[in-house]
Amino acid sequence: SGQAMWRYLRPARPAAGAPLALLRAQASAPKPLLPKLPQQPRARISSVASPSPLPERVSPEAIKKRQPKPDSWKDSRVTYRGGLYRSKGRSLFGRLMGRWRGTTIDLNHDFRLWHRHEEASRHVRLWLESLFLSQTLQRLIFPDLTIVAAVSAGIVAYNQQLLHAAMEHSAELAAKVASETALQVTMLPGMIALPTEPFSLSGFALGLLVTFRTQNCHGRYVEARILWGTLVNVSRDIASRILCTVPPTSAANLALREKGMRLIRSFPRSIKYHLTVDGFNEEIDIQGCAEVHILEKKDACYRDELAHIWNEKDAYGPAGLAPGMSAAGVVPDLDFPNRLLRKRVRSRPLWIVHELGEVTAAIRDSGAAGPIEVSILDNRILEYNNVLGAMERIMRTPIYRSYSHHTGRFVMLWCAAIPAAIYPIMGPAATVPTALLLSYMMLGIEDIGSRVECPWPSLPMWQYADTICDGVVQMRDQDAEKIVRARAGAVQPAKAPAAEEPTEDEALAEALRKAFSATAAAGSGEARRATGW
Repeated sequence: SGQAMWRYLRPARPAAGAPLALLRAQASAPKPLLPKLPQQPRARISSVASPSPLPERVSPEAIKKRQPKPDSWKDSRVTYRGGLYRSKGRSLFGRLMGRWRGTTIDLNHDFRLWHRHEEASRHVRLWLESLFLSQTLQRLIFPDLTIVAAVSAGIVAYNQQLLHAAMEHSAELAAKVASETALQVTMLPGMIALPTEPFSLSGFALGLLVTFRTQNCHGRYVEARILWGTLVNVSRDIASRILCTVPPTSAANLALREKGMRLIRSFPRSIKYHLTVDGFNEEIDIQGCAEVHILEKKDACYRDELAHIWNEKDAYGPAGLAPGMSAAGVVPDLDFPNRLLRKRVRSRPLWIVHELGEVTAAIRDSGAAGPIEVSILDNRILEYNNVLGAMERIMRTPIYRSYSHHTGRFVMLWCAAIPAAIYPIMGPAATVPTALLLSYMMLGIEDIGSRVECPWPSLPMWQYADTICDGVVQMRDQDAEKIVRARAGAVQPAKAPAAEEPTEDEALAEALRKAFSATAAAGSGEARRATGW
């Protein structure tokens, strides 16, 4: 814009050899005013704006195909290789590692998966069947275990070179080495070797460091799951209270009820995209993409999911308007997704929570519910804000980085130095595999902790969102069925149960009550004496 304005305001460059009078005339000429640019009309934000519903781009089945799935029915978890693990735009080695590595996500368990988890042969299966499919092993092969293997092989090669050089000058040493077993070793001056005492002393401190960090990271994982459980419970409670509190007696009430149901179904979807880089859509490739393009791809997938929630069908709920019910002056808020997906909306879950607050305010202003019911709804919506704030806190605040970095350096140094202590004990044949096994155990604990430190990519959030949506749809359909039956006159008042025969004590009490009533009405002493009172 500045360059265009400068081109417009600067004087025209005269041709070579122009007379001085022409230059003075151009300098003193008045500058024309800038043309007035037409102003773009601002978009209306009110809920009564003309609705422009989102087009239904893809089917629900196509949306479910985007979500991660287990490899077979036996798997209780899924290896997600989307997002940062996509292989496009990287080197050949990066593509190979990207196709192999991923994030392990434990799916929601049922009776079958729990039975498989508790099988007596689970330990054998974990070693023989799924060891090489373990994401921990795949993540540690390069570069951690590769460095340990290289250091171990270097120590063994150097020590063996010194031993063979000494054997060439000593027949006695050669005969001694020839009589040794595979786990026996002859040590010579100059060989790389370390005593085991430093590792015994430091191993206890290292175990405490790694265990303490892993426990803290697992605590964040447990807290994240508790927050999602709270979100499921609060969503069901808000949906039930709106359906039970707001009567379906007018078009405005029906529109408010349906808007509340759709906002509740949209909230977990927005959380899923708010806390992850790609919303668990394996089609999104973010490697080599700018932040703007990543957001555009996420918005496209989120728009497809919203298109099945905010559609023109059932704008007043599944039951629709009653015969003769007027919808004059009531405009269903179908334009909400377009306002939600604007670029200036920085926190879409917060936007949805605010819209839910406006729904409760509209319920209060219309008199559809009393102040106590509206206050309860406000408190439940406050739980949405608390859950959202706790989720963002976990997302934005890691464990103190100096602690994590010091633990990582300590573990890597310990694993790289352990081959020098193993060689004098295990010999050249067992040094490399023993060092790799110990390093895999120690580094694996630290790697598991680092993966669950930010727990959101490790949770099946798409399953939690589906659970909330399915529960809201079930209550919505149940309420619609009741409304349709009531309109059709199928709901009859319950008949009073048949009176049972009174017992002897009840009959005596009833007779005394009648006698006392008659005495009070008569007000005479003879009547009191006659009835025995």
